Amino acid sequence: MTRSLFRLAAGAAAGYLFAVRPWHLRWGADDREVHAAMPGDDLIRHPQHQATRAITIDAPPASVWAWVVRLGGYRPGSTRAAASPDAAGEQQGLKVGDVLDEGGFVVERMEPPNTLVLLMRGADATTSCCVSLSELDGGTRMIFRLRVRAESTLRGTGYLAMTDVGDFLTMRRQMLTIKERAESTH
Repeated sequence: MTRSLFRLAAGAAAGYLFAVRPWHLRWGADDREVHAAMPGDDLIRHPQHQATRAITIDAPPASVWAWVVRLGGYRPGSTRAAASPDAAGEQQGLKVGDVLDEGGFVVERMEPPNTLVLLMRGADATTSCCVSLSELDGGTRMIFRLRVRAESTLRGTGYLAMTDVGDFLTMRRQMLTIKERAESTH
């Protein structure tokens, strides 16, 4: 019984490492996007974890940008209605140095409506996120890159392990939500 459980666990781990993980680290992105330099890559020079994901959205970058900012955790002033973000108001309100509500990410660089670079310096790891929007045949190609450099501690290792799986589930859902909302309000 013990050997069977060990074999099952080893098989599941191998399946994840060799099939599932490579797929989710580059979900939707082509080779060029995966290997291209992106804004913010210089913030974490030797990441232990890097994921590049992409999606095509049938809406212009300005429409997508409003949802990237809104769903990224920026809340100008008090609570705003989530049904239709005001792109101009959010672009004017968000600025370099702002801390987003969710996760403690700081806006490092911003070029509306094309680039948003966030950085979080935590006790266990430093994490950078870049969202790049480029016009593509009247729509938008959204590329998201996450880079993590963890401390050489048990907690740092735990952070990396949690990021490896949790980041994909969170970001895929968020990218699909941005796509759905930008396309429905365009």
